[in-house]
Amino acid sequence: MSSLPRTIKGFFSLGPSRFMRQLNNIGDTKVGTLVGTDQFGNKYFENLNESYGRTRWVQFAKEDTYFSRAEMNATQVPAEWHGWLHRMLDAPPTVDKTMVVPKWSVEFTENLTGSPKAFKTYNTTRPKFQAWTPKVAPRA
Repeated sequence: MSSLPRTIKGFFSLGPSRFMRQLNNIGDTKVGTLVGTDQFGNKYFENLNESYGRTRWVQFAKEDTYFSRAEMNATQVPAEWHGWLHRMLDAPPTVDKTMVVPKWSVEFTENLTGSPKAFKTYNTTRPKFQAWTPKVAPRA
């Protein structure tokens, strides 16, 4: 929950449209400096004047619509930015290149569970029993 002066400052810094989007999507208003952007369009911000634990955050690329809360997901944050957001790294990946993704690694994808693109298993073993199919004889 934010204080009234902080909310008013957020309104004037963000503008009415961005202010309402942030209230709808994250339930709070946050103002900070843009630190970097990842390959998916997510923007990462920092404000050191905030209380500890609230100084770094992500603005998801899918957050640009009013009703997109269901489309935003923590698995949309790549590993190098996850480390910076959770204070495992002091400098963001744009500055500190120690978190290098190897070229042989699989391309990053978000968790697709519950979506039409979710992984579905299929059975490769033969069934032990054959299903009974009735034989229909013509009526006389």
